[in-house]
Amino acid sequence: MRIIADIDIPDLENLLASGDDLQCISGREINPDSIRHADVLLVRSITQVDGHLLGDSDIKFVGSATAGIDHIDINHLQTRGIYFSHAPGCNADAVVQYVLSVLCRLRPAWRELSVGIVGCGNIGGRLYQKLKVLKVRTVVSDPFLNESQVPDLNSLEQTLNCDIISLHVPFTDNGNYPTSGFINEQLIRRLPSGSLLINTSRGGIIDSDALLDRLRRKNDISVALDVWDSEPNINIALANKADISTGHIAGNSYEGKRRAAAMLRRSYLRWRRDHSVESPAFKYTPQVINMKNGRDPINDAILAVYDVLEDDLEFRASVLTSKNLGDAFDRYRKNYRVRYEFAHYYPRLSVSIAGDLEALGFAKTRLMASEPF
Repeated sequence: MRIIADIDIPDLENLLASGDDLQCISGREINPDSIRHADVLLVRSITQVDGHLLGDSDIKFVGSATAGIDHIDINHLQTRGIYFSHAPGCNADAVVQYVLSVLCRLRPAWRELSVGIVGCGNIGGRLYQKLKVLKVRTVVSDPFLNESQVPDLNSLEQTLNCDIISLHVPFTDNGNYPTSGFINEQLIRRLPSGSLLINTSRGGIIDSDALLDRLRRKNDISVALDVWDSEPNINIALANKADISTGHIAGNSYEGKRRAAAMLRRSYLRWRRDHSVESPAFKYTPQVINMKNGRDPINDAILAVYDVLEDDLEFRASVLTSKNLGDAFDRYRKNYRVRYEFAHYYPRLSVSIAGDLEALGFAKTRLMASEPF
């Protein structure tokens, strides 16, 4: 098989089966000519896979190392009989941890506030579970669920009336519940003064112009945005006004990227009917974080592992000041630092909050402060 793959998908050498020929190129350089004679195409979210790209190519298998699939024309693939695979849930923990870091930075008393979750799938559902363990007052809106599945299910209006609103919906422009622009001008006007809006799903679900207008006119809400309309050529005015701005990296963890590659590998070998080789496992020994005695040990532990402000400052310095915004945005993502998830660490903290830290995803061993160094 001849495989064309985005060069930024990790561990591609482990994907190969006997006789495969792999060529890696930039995701934005994948075009009809580059894939014309390929059998397999492996992409990330920056490559739009549709009839224009596939043209008269020989592609038989498309894999996306992503959880979302709004960049894939599923109907076109089905019409042509092209097998498709992606990686739902691969980066769910990383995105949840991004949200928690935002809360620590912008609402340090977040455990005393109400949190509204719009969309309770792989990511929103995981955030919901963690908040419930910590006894955070939570309201959920998701038209595909019922109260037997999520006891805190409520209307969209009630969810958007919370102190904190976190968006976790796929981008769709069809079906019974399209999400394209569904956080519209009317809803944005009704957001409570003092509330915090977080978007880690897709930029297109928010009316960016209406949000920017609210921030310019009243500036009475906080905003954390990781995703944008028309990436990589984003709305720079909105990015400058947001309290936290980052470049589509919320799910960009070491573990998340490798989960995605491993999921693609399993699907590819299953499609090839090759079950002879097991997927390689990545293992590491959790590392110690020696915590200071701060006012809030849970917030301290989260920020010690991942501080979203570092990504915000880098984004503003390297992207928002650049004369070539699109190239700078892509560079920011390509050169993003190695970021490990909470499970990679165990803080030396009081045993009294060990259960809370475990619920958030930290390593489950050696959490007691009394343990010797």
